Amino acid sequence: MTPVYRRINTALLILIVALISNSCASKNFLAVNYQLPVETVGPQGASVSLTVKDIRASQAILTKNAKMVLKKFTGDFALIVVRENKDKLIGAFGLQSMFRRIFQQRLENAGIRVAPEEVEREFTVEIILKEFQIDLVKRKWVVNVAYQANLLKQNKMVAGETIRGSAERLRVVGSNEAELVIGELISDVVNKLDLNEFLKSMET
Repeated sequence: MTPVYRRINTALLILIVALISNSCASKNFLAVNYQLPVETVGPQGASVSLTVKDIRASQAILTKNAKMVLKKFTGDFALIVVRENKDKLIGAFGLQSMFRRIFQQRLENAGIRVAPEEVEREFTVEIILKEFQIDLVKRKWVVNVAYQANLLKQNKMVAGETIRGSAERLRVVGSNEAELVIGELISDVVNKLDLNEFLKSMET
């Protein structure tokens, strides 16, 4: 890539990030900053399939109160992955696709290769999204997330764990507290899964 194209790409990235940093109320998407944890090395040479299922009882991401503020939100998220204080814009996704990309980043950060969606492996990491809702309660943003993580071997479950969490942040008009609390909570609940213990069955 020539220096000119590099400068153009850098300028475009700066512009995108600047747009993401604007007030939540003026955008049709929300920016999510996912903070990768420091991982130990996973099973050597391991490769898994990764699937994400959405079984939420309510498919509405926003409650009525939250929708009154985030009027233009269409259900899309701009995913930014933070690794060692370096931000990388991954792209724009719907909720289910965003969670797949987040868990792909988490697994690959631990040294686990994730096969393309159309490729099947002996082991599959299955993420079942049970709850994801953004609410506004008494001037506070409240976000609730819950998911089930399963490890399947040839479609038979060998390990599983349910993880849930909630977080809140006081709303300041014209700022982006909703995005901050979403990113903080997603980072917390995704990183709460102990991959070393969860993937131990792959080594036996």
